[in-house]
Amino acid sequence: MKHSQVLGIVLCYVLGVVNVLSAAESKAAGGKVYATAWFGGEVGVVDLNTGKTIRTVKVGVHDHNVFLSPDQKTAWVTNNNDGTVSIIDTATDQVSRTFRVGNGPRHTFISSDGKEAYVTTEFDDAVAVIDPGTYAPLATIKVGRMPHFALIAGDRVFVSNFGSGDVSVIDRTNRNVMGTIPVGLGPLGAGFAKDSQRVYIACHAANHVAVIDGNSLQVITRIPTDAGPVQVTVTPDQKHAYVANDGAGTVQKIDLASNAIVKTVAIAPNAGTHGIGFAADGKLLLLTNTGNNTISVIDATKDRIIKTIKVGTAPEGIAFKRP
Repeated sequence: MKHSQVLGIVLCYVLGVVNVLSAAESKAAGGKVYATAWFGGEVGVVDLNTGKTIRTVKVGVHDHNVFLSPDQKTAWVTNNNDGTVSIIDTATDQVSRTFRVGNGPRHTFISSDGKEAYVTTEFDDAVAVIDPGTYAPLATIKVGRMPHFALIAGDRVFVSNFGSGDVSVIDRTNRNVMGTIPVGLGPLGAGFAKDSQRVYIACHAANHVAVIDGNSLQVITRIPTDAGPVQVTVTPDQKHAYVANDGAGTVQKIDLASNAIVKTVAIAPNAGTHGIGFAADGKLLLLTNTGNNTISVIDATKDRIIKTIKVGTAPEGIAFKRP
């Protein structure tokens, strides 16, 4: 056999392996992405493989965030100027129910056992506790000024209060505020590292991420970021966190062992990078960009943009449903 023939066979084999790996990676990266549209009153449903919008679901006015239930059967959409939550059936991608929750709902967070949903209502300075099975109200808990994000961490709920620059800590058992932690100006999104029991708070007007010890309820450090951090989310492997900075149009990677920024990925100066989600078991990072109406898909193993998807007007919230 000639050398050229052998080389051809080897190349065919290698290319075949590459194709197989690409197909496997493509399958792993499948699923649907839900993205809100603040000025559109709708949620776009995107096929992650193709990057195409497969359905647009009409919801309420100024839909800010979307959160999937633990079983991923429903998507909860907070409609800020309606005072409502729209429930999308993820099997049909249609609204199955809409209910009032309070004035100015921003974010929903559902416990992993599916028994409690916490919805921040910024104009009531409160958190509404909802039964996810019946959608009945269970309690209303007064917190700080303009609560934005509620995060469940074990038997506690951490609520970022944008207007008062602090975090309210709620005891889930008795539903009382057990403490208030000053964190910096304009706290918004939050993330939780289960391994270290630390809570990370993006302080939008202070340009830092405050790190709270979940046991002592003290701020142990503040990590400087680019301008306007909005959301911070811990990676599934618990080694890093990503913070989206809408003032700079960047996303930054935090090493949780050192509490230091180790990578900055530029989206665009006017991107308004806002919401964060993960796909493919954390291998893909999904970012909404309110300024240019897109979703950036980032390879989290290399921290580089691999795809840009056009969506509705001013996307803010994002959620990923597994295939």
